[in-house]
Amino acid sequence: MAQLPRPPLAKWLIKQFLALVIICGLALIVWPDSLLEIIIGAMIAYIPQQVFSYLVFMYQGARQQVNLVKMFFIAEGVKFGLTVVLFVLAFILVQPSNPISLLSTYAAVILLSWLNFWLVK
Repeated sequence: MAQLPRPPLAKWLIKQFLALVIICGLALIVWPDSLLEIIIGAMIAYIPQQVFSYLVFMYQGARQQVNLVKMFFIAEGVKFGLTVVLFVLAFILVQPSNPISLLSTYAAVILLSWLNFWLVK
């Protein structure tokens, strides 16, 4: 019986992290005084995406189809909840002086995940 290869999660993780560092560098050029907000915004987007990827690809194969579908829903809920918790913690604990830099970096990293297919090739 043939098995499908696992998706290259490690490759995605590394390339997405390198692109995240480039985005943080560009955002630092635009907002030089907002390094902490830029890093927090990037991590708020990056951490839940990686948790989602790990949870979704825990199961593999046709026999695990039911578990795979369940994990998609669970992983999406965990990703959404973790994102909300991280935003709440960021706005309560850090009190960002420039919330535009935090939200812009968050949006840029989210858009980066949509372009992940071209990063892997």
